Amino acid sequence: GLTITAQKESEEEESPTTANDYDGIYDTTKNFLKGYNELINEMDKLYNAASSKGYEPLTTEEKEAMSESEVEDWEKKIKDSLLRRDSTLGTLSNAMQNAMAGGIEIGGETYYLSSFGINTLGYFTAADNEKHAYHIDGDKDDASTSGKADKLKAAITNDPEVVMEFFQKLSNNLYSTLT
Repeated sequence: GLTITAQKESEEEESPTTANDYDGIYDTTKNFLKGYNELINEMDKLYNAASSKGYEPLTTEEKEAMSESEVEDWEKKIKDSLLRRDSTLGTLSNAMQNAMAGGIEIGGETYYLSSFGINTLGYFTAADNEKHAYHIDGDKDDASTSGKADKLKAAITNDPEVVMEFFQKLSNNLYSTLT
C-alpha cells in the first residue's frame, strides 16, 4: 500500500525510508468506530421507538379537519414507529454486536476491543439508544472517557501490526456477519 512519488530526476541512488503513521492508524480506528456507533445507535433508536398505538392512517375527511402541521405530526408518529421491535432489525443489531464483542486470535493470543481500551459505557451510564456504542478510553474528543489511559495509542505505538491486523479481522468478521 505504499505510493512513492518522485519529485525530481536524479542520477544518484536514492534510499527511501518509511515510518508508521501512528496518528493515521488511530484516526482510521476512530472513524471505523464512529461509523459503527452511528449505525448501531440509529438501529437502536428505530428498534426502541415509542409505540404508535392508537395512531391509524388518517382518512381524507380527518386530514381535512386538521391543520397541515397536525397531519405531518400524526404521520411522523406512525413512520417513526415502523421498525419498532422489528425482528429483522433486532436480529441484525444482535449479529453486529456479537461480531464486535468477539475475540480475534493473532499470533496465538486472543484480543478483544477491550484489550485496546475500547468499551461500551455500560447499561446504566450510556444514554438511551447509545448502549451499544463503543468509546475509546483516553479519546480527547469523548467527554465520557477522555480522563482514562489511552490503551489504543499505547498499543499502536508498541505493536501497530497487531492493532492493524485486529481491526482488519474485526471488520472482515463484521462484513461476513452482515453478508
